[in-house]
Amino acid sequence: MAEEQDIKQEATDETVENPPVEDSVVEESDEAVTDAAQVLEELKADFDNRYKRLQADFENFKRRTNQEKEQLAGFVKGDVLTDLLPVLDNFERAVQSPAEGDAKVFLDGFIMIHQNLMAMLSKHGLAVIEAVGKPFDPNFHQAIMRVPSDEYESDTVCEVLQTGYTVDGRCIRPAMVKVVE
Repeated sequence: MAEEQDIKQEATDETVENPPVEDSVVEESDEAVTDAAQVLEELKADFDNRYKRLQADFENFKRRTNQEKEQLAGFVKGDVLTDLLPVLDNFERAVQSPAEGDAKVFLDGFIMIHQNLMAMLSKHGLAVIEAVGKPFDPNFHQAIMRVPSDEYESDTVCEVLQTGYTVDGRCIRPAMVKVVE
């Protein structure tokens, strides 16, 4: 019986020191950890990709919104300046009228006011369409009549009947012109 107890004791000591572990369990747990790490890396890459796309979408949204604001502001500015064009026309007519004596003093005042008004409006993007001597361009000119001329070539503007204007490069009123035949 002492022999049996010694054998049992040896078997117990062995199991305590080195418990039997199956190789398949260790391999499965290593594979599970590796699979979980791969899944986490894929999730991280997916979230990074989504984040970058959202960030790019937001930047595009901001850029588009700013462009739309600038475009809208340009249209509003053009509308306001279009409403002022009849006033400019009246100033131009007054400046072109002949004056003598006391009327000359008033005319000089009108000329100064017209110059100041044009300077202020040009700061806001208003520009006169230069037409005389230029080739006819239907984007900037409105032909009222065709006239013969020895001074200008065919399809050239020879006289401006009403001044045309642009705001920031966009035509708000074409110049009414006479065009050489």
